[in-house]
Amino acid sequence: MSKTIFLVRHAKSSWEGVALRDKDRPLNDRGYRDAPVMAQILASRVKGPARMISSPAVRAFTTAGIFRDAMQVSEPLVIKDSLYYGDEEDYLAALREVDAQYQYVALFGHNPKVEYFCRSVKDSFHVEIPTCAIVGFTSEIERWIDLEWNNLQYKEHFFPKEL
Repeated sequence: MSKTIFLVRHAKSSWEGVALRDKDRPLNDRGYRDAPVMAQILASRVKGPARMISSPAVRAFTTAGIFRDAMQVSEPLVIKDSLYYGDEEDYLAALREVDAQYQYVALFGHNPKVEYFCRSVKDSFHVEIPTCAIVGFTSEIERWIDLEWNNLQYKEHFFPKEL
């Protein structure tokens, strides 16, 4: 059985409130418009148990919450500090920690790490990843712990402005 990863860049966030720390920035109006639309796309592709993992940044876990509701995922959202502070290797490490029972993982993170992740996958595409974009990958593995860059395959992508 293959595993499927959906890498999601958080929805558009607000730059108002200059006193806010970067980690505390909320979604803006466009973010709240785009996230439910993109969440429906993801919901239509997930046909089994899903694990959702997010950065602790407000804009990322808010996006993840919107997706979680649309996908009717009952499991709690997993928050990983490494998705905010780390790099693409930390994203891969977070995926390797997922229990084998999950066929699908949606991971909510940030640029440039989302783009670096995409570039690390052989034969993936190398384009700028906009906010609230979804990039799908598959791997022919049984257990997430066996996930490696060389066994990931780019599958598809969805960008809000292309819909």
